[in-house]
Amino acid sequence: MAHYNTQSLCVRCKHLRPALDPNLQKAYLGQCLKREWPFTLSITLQGWTECEVFEDGGKAYVPPDPTVAKAAVAAAAKGPKRVEFYYSTAQKPGEAFPCDIARALQLVKDLQAKGVDAKAIDVAPIKDRFPTYHKTVSGPDASVRPVFGAKGALVEDFGTNVPALLIFEGDRYPTVAFPRTDAARGLIRVEQALEELLAEAKQPQLAGR
Repeated sequence: MAHYNTQSLCVRCKHLRPALDPNLQKAYLGQCLKREWPFTLSITLQGWTECEVFEDGGKAYVPPDPTVAKAAVAAAAKGPKRVEFYYSTAQKPGEAFPCDIARALQLVKDLQAKGVDAKAIDVAPIKDRFPTYHKTVSGPDASVRPVFGAKGALVEDFGTNVPALLIFEGDRYPTVAFPRTDAARGLIRVEQALEELLAEAKQPQLAGR
């Protein structure tokens, strides 16, 4: 039986060279340098084989533990969390996706006071908002889809009609964006998401008391 681990692809030698580029991390874990072939093996996220060396020197390839595989991928993909709130001083939010701008700005300051990398960005002077809007549409997983996109708020609405909150975890694309619709909770507004982030930021201090 192979003993799976999250530190390396190969059980004994630990010769996995992980993918360093954040975009490549979404498709590949990296390269296995253990294989005694003329070429290294690129390991995709769909799975891999682990190499177990027997006492007589023989080798056998066994399927990986999918639970450990997913955990390793998630750990490799995550990084320092940062928060970006986009709003406009020149236009009020629309009625479809309301947002209390003053409340959201205060929550951003509260997060900063807790040491969270958070900032508020006024889109009024920004002429081209498409690069950020594109990240909002293409970054988050389908399971946490925001309201932005072809069937929702368009680039013209980003930060104006629909103030937006983007949460990054080490990548240049956000892992989640707000406002978004949730199957169980319905519409999750920007202020709700900021309040939950603030509660999360306070937890370590409460635990240390």
